[in-house]
Amino acid sequence: MTRMILSPRERRVAWLLTRLVLFGAFAIGALAVRDIVQDRPDGGDPPFVATTMVPPAGTGTDGAPAATTTEATTTTWEPARSFTLVATGELLVHEYVADRAADYGGVGTWDFRPMFRLVRPILSGADVALCHLETPLSADNSDLAYYPGFRVPFELADAIADAGYDGCSVASNHSLDAGTAGVASTLDHLERAGVATTGMAVDAAGDVPATFEADGISIAHLSYTDLMNGGSLPTEPARLVPRVDAGEILADAAAARATGAEFVVLSLHWGTEYETAANSRQETLVETLLASPDVDLILGHGTHVPQPVVEQNGKYAVVGLGNFLSNQPGDERRMCSECPVATQDGLIAWFAVGDLPDGSVGVVDAGYVPTWVRRSSTYEIVPLGIDEPADVDPAVLAESANRTAAVVGQALRRLTIDSFG
Repeated sequence: MTRMILSPRERRVAWLLTRLVLFGAFAIGALAVRDIVQDRPDGGDPPFVATTMVPPAGTGTDGAPAATTTEATTTTWEPARSFTLVATGELLVHEYVADRAADYGGVGTWDFRPMFRLVRPILSGADVALCHLETPLSADNSDLAYYPGFRVPFELADAIADAGYDGCSVASNHSLDAGTAGVASTLDHLERAGVATTGMAVDAAGDVPATFEADGISIAHLSYTDLMNGGSLPTEPARLVPRVDAGEILADAAAARATGAEFVVLSLHWGTEYETAANSRQETLVETLLASPDVDLILGHGTHVPQPVVEQNGKYAVVGLGNFLSNQPGDERRMCSECPVATQDGLIAWFAVGDLPDGSVGVVDAGYVPTWVRRSSTYEIVPLGIDEPADVDPAVLAESANRTAAVVGQALRRLTIDSFG
């Protein structure tokens, strides 16, 4: 797979992100040492102590060293394990996004990679990067179709991999737009590109969470949808697209934990389209799922606009990550009259995860980068405050960032280029 060459500014962003990761890992280790020293739980393992025997400073009357020795101790701490995880909103390839990719690719091919150019340093700089692919991939591009039923160019899988994603959730309301064949082709192309998937399966062998390992920490990723385009859930067989059901989700999370997962991430496609406020079902599910010891992080999709972030006992639910790449709210070719301007907004959620003093693994730091799609020309995804195009009206970008900040609230701190300097 050919990788894009980073510009000097992109290399600077990647280097600054790496500095932040290293600083975060150091801070995690320092906090763990402090907490263990001050508040080590009863029954916990004591710190490792290395002991050496050192002669005393004095000597005997004959000038020989004194016969006794004193004991010197040195406390040695193993570094805390840690990793960074980023997650993004919906990849929703409308016809006009595909048309621009065709312009980039030339005759007979589609190249989506330039659309991820500005966000690539952030995605590739994380230890684990997760996308949400909403539109099925065509097997050979001979049957392309767009709204309301999608089969989009398979080259999107290559762009996803090139952008730095490690895995994608694929359970969505459009998962069955192309039937079982569309499920198979989507999974096949992502596997070919080296991207792990969760949320669709054509057989029992594939009906398992996606798993990753970072700094020795095992991560499980599961994906479910509460919506179906023109149909209802559950589907048959149910493994084609798992449904949002609290009991089933908690059972799957417990099974993932039992097989060794130390950090369990849920991707849920849910909510009321175009509504920034979480609905009552989302609120109830967040409370129920985060209360489980088997669920560590929730990533939400489906409404096409950013939604609030909830923190509950040190765990996070990003209820809605918004659109990451789409043509909403549309234009003169196909206007989406019900789409608010916020459908052009999204966010990259960023989490530092590591060992906690109680022996569990959890989030120790959290932030976000607001994003905006430059639909008028390039369809580039713009990371606001990180790498903004000089030829776009700053007021437009500021309005987008302010819209997202008003919804996200205080649970996540906003990251800018200055955050990494």
